[in-house]
Amino acid sequence: MTSLIDSTAHFESRLKELGLPQAFVDLIKAHGVTALSQLAFAVGQPGQPLVDNNIDNFVNAASGRHASIAEIAVLKRAAFEAQTFLVSTLRQNVEKSDDTPRKIAFAERASRLEALQRAVVGVQISGEHEPAHCVLDKACHMFETNTLKYLDPASCVSRSLEIQGTTKNRELTFEKGSLVLKSGDDKLQSPTDSEIKVHYAMVRRGLALQFAKLMSHEQHCVWETYLFESMHREAPPGYHRPSLAQILQCDRAAWSRLSSVLGDLRQRADGTYPLGEALLNLRPDPNIALFLMPVAKAANIPTGSGGHDQRPGPYGNPKGSGGGDKGPGKGKGKGKKRSPPVPAELRGKWFKTSSGEPLCYGFNCASGCSSKVPAGERCSKGWHLCAHSLQQHQ
Repeated sequence: MTSLIDSTAHFESRLKELGLPQAFVDLIKAHGVTALSQLAFAVGQPGQPLVDNNIDNFVNAASGRHASIAEIAVLKRAAFEAQTFLVSTLRQNVEKSDDTPRKIAFAERASRLEALQRAVVGVQISGEHEPAHCVLDKACHMFETNTLKYLDPASCVSRSLEIQGTTKNRELTFEKGSLVLKSGDDKLQSPTDSEIKVHYAMVRRGLALQFAKLMSHEQHCVWETYLFESMHREAPPGYHRPSLAQILQCDRAAWSRLSSVLGDLRQRADGTYPLGEALLNLRPDPNIALFLMPVAKAANIPTGSGGHDQRPGPYGNPKGSGGGDKGPGKGKGKGKKRSPPVPAELRGKWFKTSSGEPLCYGFNCASGCSSKVPAGERCSKGWHLCAHSLQQHQ
């Protein structure tokens, strides 16, 4: 347990701080008293005065001899602290209204980090790999409440970033029917805008989960590898590989899915982790794998002369009109010129002279002009000139 009254490491550290030798502390632990919560009832009961005879009987049962005056004084103080912490903890659990994680005792944290460093081979828990104390507190809070809560990689900050800290903001909160002005917690965020930064955040989260005995670091590494492999897998033609934002969305969706397929989060008696097993079992789930699918590339849309994308329409622009003429019924009254309708065999050819006078369409078509005006002269419909070269027909 990570609480102050149930921590064996804190119990041993506190007794040695009060002056008891290590050999005597080992005797007490060997007889089953390994935490302050047990010591509070071993020499008495909370709410009742501590009696020297009860402490002497306790020492006699543990060491086979009577207690000295110094040992009685130290155990009285330790038992008083244990009973006070126990009553305070019970009151907080009853009256607690928010979901703030409880801070882990220093001795308990140090003891667990040492055990974690020995268990995790190949990872040095320091620098960018060392999770912040607030991250460890959140993971242990999940274990104590046996309630799943998503640990966002951005919230899994490093210890070095936590040391720098941020400015606390004062905010109004509603407690017990009244408004209270409280100092807001530091909302530290780790950057996740590159693969290496997301990797560091994932490593810190995996270490924090094993620290809290919720998931092994090896299981978390397998899940992280599954996410990053999708980014580097070759995509089909016309598709993009999954982006970094997609794997973060997939990670969040998987943890949301865990709430419906998982009951107990805590480590089993045989040492296995149900949370880690359930997370890895989600890899073939189509609802999760959907987030890692390649994304289709955007279609190439032709651009006009002004550089703006134009939607294709039913009317094509003549090659000689400059590409700026609009379709029928558009641009009226705006002072914009548009080409007149021309026969299909004259599409893309000239329809007027350099001086702006019209050309005869019939003269340039296979059907011919109905008038008898020779080439180079003008009929009622326009000049008899070639629409291809603006030169007279031979």
